[in-house]
Amino acid sequence: MKRFLMLIMIALLFLLVACSNDAKEIDDSEKQSEDTEVQAKTDNGNEQNTSEHAGGQMHDLQLKLQKQDKDAGMTIQNNEIYTVLDEAIKADPKMGVPNDFSLYPFDISINPDGSRSILFLAINRLKDSMKNIKFDMTFGNQEGEYIFENKELVLTEEEFGILHADTAIPFMLDVTPQQEQMFNRLTKDNVYIDMANFEMDIEK
Repeated sequence: MKRFLMLIMIALLFLLVACSNDAKEIDDSEKQSEDTEVQAKTDNGNEQNTSEHAGGQMHDLQLKLQKQDKDAGMTIQNNEIYTVLDEAIKADPKMGVPNDFSLYPFDISINPDGSRSILFLAINRLKDSMKNIKFDMTFGNQEGEYIFENKELVLTEEEFGILHADTAIPFMLDVTPQQEQMFNRLTKDNVYIDMANFEMDIEK
């Protein structure tokens, strides 16, 4: 993930999409597949900070390196993107939906070749560790203008590793200049994000 954030301030941190609305117990031998809907964070964040996880207070969220980045010798301390994400998580360690998998769209990043990507954070607040996460994502505005529409995403174990309970991992999606302009016009009042056909493997 040798890329640089265009903005130090994190954008769209208020937005979250979860893979389900109800807390569920997931059997180790099963995969989960469920449509999602958008949930907005409260202005002061108190609602999430008091959420319960597995019968008690949610644990502080921990940032996890992509497996391919860790294998390449990257650390949170020596990479700008990981450093900024780690600071954001420490500022709001209870982010995420209790007993669920969720997404945060963060910001636009600049790649070494000058192209742009949107930075997302995948958060696991389930009690189980997961891998080989797969879903279709639609992301844009409520007027039906989409940056991505039913885009199939696969976070493989080979590239991303295992997403343990109460951890988060970043991923990026490349965008065109037109898609970047659409992203920059998104607000908490017009943004739309949805996950469908969610599947994952439970790490035993």
